[in-house]
Amino acid sequence: MRIYYVFDIKDEYVKLYGDSPNSLYNVLHQLHYLRKKDIDYGFNMFKQLTNKIDNVNIDKNIFLKMHNKMTYVKKSENHIINNLYKDEVSVLKAKRAYILINCNKNYTEFFNILMQENANYFVCDFNNNDYFFLSSIKMLV
Repeated sequence: MRIYYVFDIKDEYVKLYGDSPNSLYNVLHQLHYLRKKDIDYGFNMFKQLTNKIDNVNIDKNIFLKMHNKMTYVKKSENHIINNLYKDEVSVLKAKRAYILINCNKNYTEFFNILMQENANYFVCDFNNNDYFFLSSIKMLV
């Protein structure tokens, strides 16, 4: 099971870390595992790196793009892909600070949809030390 956190990185940091996403990942990784006593520092740093996500608009856009597909369902705030042909089960939940995707595969169809929304999205899987900008997967798809 993969747990992806998707962050909307500010343009100036995309330019700064575009060639070295490992540095950006290291900063976000440290923020993710920050001790409780340092939470104020971490929150301020997180606000400097990321834009707030328009989760209402993303929810609406995902629903509009996916609602006709047999493999898609929306339950409250969760967008679910259950594609038996590709053996994919993915659940996306958009929040104001990040988008959370739980997936049983290394790649989910949600990446294609999110890439259309914003190519500056930076994806992190902290459990597997995996990270990439969504714009970089254009070459893989």
